Amino acid sequence: MRKELVLFLAVAMGFVQAQTRQVVRVDNGTDFLTSDSEQVRLIGVNAPEIYQPGGDICRDVLEKFVLGRKVRLEADCDKDSIGRLLRYVFVGDTLVNAILVRKGFASVSLSEKGLKYRDSLLVLEETACRIGKGLWPFDVFTRPRFSGKPETAKQDTGKLSWLEEISWKDADKYVGRMVRVKGMVVATYKSDKVFIMNFHQDYRKHFKAVVFAGDFNKFPAFPKDYYKKRLVRVTGVIKEYQGAAEIVVHDPDQIEILK
Repeated sequence: MRKELVLFLAVAMGFVQAQTRQVVRVDNGTDFLTSDSEQVRLIGVNAPEIYQPGGDICRDVLEKFVLGRKVRLEADCDKDSIGRLLRYVFVGDTLVNAILVRKGFASVSLSEKGLKYRDSLLVLEETACRIGKGLWPFDVFTRPRFSGKPETAKQDTGKLSWLEEISWKDADKYVGRMVRVKGMVVATYKSDKVFIMNFHQDYRKHFKAVVFAGDFNKFPAFPKDYYKKRLVRVTGVIKEYQGAAEIVVHDPDQIEILK
């Protein structure tokens, strides 16, 4: 009986920590409704209410990322005072909370809740503010107190620069980790369902970056030519698929063209 109880608690805790839901409605820049009628609020970030300046823009940006999609909900705490689930929201391997901050359509909340990724979010917020991303030029958000030297932040392009950068040749050693992978795209492939950037001619055994059809509309019209023979840096979580390492790319901001 005791073992069964321990197992039940372990399963229950895992269920609370990570759940998959489909988004059926977006209410504002941080809140949405799931298909099972759960109201979810992005934890750790703030955006204007829908009736405030910039509120409709922030809602539209969040809609672009989550509406109609299955998202993974990761908990840092449970609910707020009005019953909303407080969650980190992932589309594939992309943390939506972080993307909104990096693009300048959300600021970092300094409440006692949502501490797991706060340091990383604060770095993104500082960069977005300094270079005037999104709504920052319009004084929608309270400006953060900068922690670093101004010249350092100005050189930051808004990418996840604190992540470890690796060569594409070493990608198979980093499965399950979020990193920045640098390399030359030697060949590309596109069908109606998938676009692939290969970093070695033997694509079956070596690292590749993959974009699925649901995200095609975010990318250049002719991605095969746009990315081919380019030196790039791809950011994301490395997965293993059929014996080879890959990153699934959901947004062109995950790909930085270096040359």
